Amino acid sequence: MTMPKAFLTPGEVRATCAAIKGRLEALELDAQAGEEQGMPTFGPFALHKVIWTAAAPHWTNHQHRVAVREAGEALNLHWKEKLQRTDVDDTVFWGQTLAMEPPTVGVPRLRWPGADSDKTTKSMREGLMGLAKGLNLAVRNVATHTRKEFTEQEGMEQLGAYSH
Repeated sequence: MTMPKAFLTPGEVRATCAAIKGRLEALELDAQAGEEQGMPTFGPFALHKVIWTAAAPHWTNHQHRVAVREAGEALNLHWKEKLQRTDVDDTVFWGQTLAMEPPTVGVPRLRWPGADSDKTTKSMREGLMGLAKGLNLAVRNVATHTRKEFTEQEGMEQLGAYSH
């Protein structure tokens, strides 16, 4: 073969550049509109490092469902490794780790700080346990077991909940 075919044709390169340019211009217009209207801005840059590090490679390829799934997996793995609890399924892990009862040998607890008698502290502890279990069941499991792609809005909301 004396003349191998190029990986990309000049037309494909021009079309890709035009698409990127259009996307960047649209993002710039959106940012300007948000500033003019005083709308709050929220983007992936504001997410927790564990969440965004896992999601970013998929998010930038517009694979929002996969990004959410990977973020959920990363959060579970992060805390299971940190607490040395790789012996238990994810939803059970969150129920045990955030349970209201005192810790037992081999089953450490994560606690919202504050006095046990304080109603706000109690509410936060119970709420965080419900949130963690709920995110695992209603977000990570759905992202894992469905093939329906999430919209950018849905994905960002779910990543935001994980980041919280």
